[in-house]
Amino acid sequence: MKKYLINGNYLSGNERSREKTKTMRLLITGGLGYIGGRVAAYCKKENPELEIILTTRKKRKYFPKWTTGFRVSRLELLDERSITECIAGSDPDCIIHLAAVNEIDSEADPDLAREVNFHGTEKLLRAASIKNVKKFIYFSTFHVYGAHNGRVITEESSVHPKHPYSVTHLAAEKAVKTFNGNGMKTLIFRLSNSYGYPMDEFINRWTLVVNDLCRQAVVTGRIVLKSSGRQYRDFIALHDVARAVYHFVETDIETNELYNLGGESSMTIREMASAVAETYEKQYGKKIKDFCIGKDTGKDPKEVIYNIEKLKNTGFILKGNMVNEIEKTLTLCESFVK
Repeated sequence: MKKYLINGNYLSGNERSREKTKTMRLLITGGLGYIGGRVAAYCKKENPELEIILTTRKKRKYFPKWTTGFRVSRLELLDERSITECIAGSDPDCIIHLAAVNEIDSEADPDLAREVNFHGTEKLLRAASIKNVKKFIYFSTFHVYGAHNGRVITEESSVHPKHPYSVTHLAAEKAVKTFNGNGMKTLIFRLSNSYGYPMDEFINRWTLVVNDLCRQAVVTGRIVLKSSGRQYRDFIALHDVARAVYHFVETDIETNELYNLGGESSMTIREMASAVAETYEKQYGKKIKDFCIGKDTGKDPKEVIYNIEKLKNTGFILKGNMVNEIEKTLTLCESFVK
């Protein structure tokens, strides 16, 4: 009898037919968040047959309109029982793990960051392994590399995390690698500075630089930088972040792999602010009233060279549209005026 190789298993013709018609289930932790929402929306758009479960730690009576068509489950990374019940109830084929204490809250409460970002990820991995989840995609951060000082950053570069946010993510990376194998394939993304519109205005990530610039422009008609704006960032559009996830959801992946996920777009904060101002002027037909720049420290910032060749070698191509992301973020900011 002829056998076919599907997802690493040799299946007969009848088994292959059943496998192809099976609806794949994705569980996205932090699925109602800034990145999670965009990932969920993109994956659903590309493949409406996907069953996508979004998790949130908050008890809610109402959910944003965009979540129509998605399942929403409660998952609290500090509660092992909550994790077990969520995974048992959703029975996912793939987990995309985005839930974490953000960089601001990590600095304010390093103990909480450790419990959620590291120990919470361990608990999630353990439950996923017991339930025979096939894929586990973990979002780490490029901040694990520490200060770049103009060096080219590849996956082989040394890591020097200093901040509680990056320290706990690096610890979680090691846990992810430990759980690879025995039926579960793991993958780690080290994400640079993502930007773009959130799925709704109540997603509390308006302190991120591009979101903050857009909100300033719409609400006040001004753009104020607290610094000189000469520091560089590697910016990647959320559209490309979502596409990278889908790329690995739909294709077989090498086990225990680590990928830099960046946009090959090293820009200064000042350059990004200018891009926001230019887009605002074209969109609304009026100029920014004031463009204020903070005091220059005299330091000479180095360009960020974030290498993603390893990711591109898998067939992934960047397609992000900066103007489109800024336009939609500006439009969303109109709700703050109303």
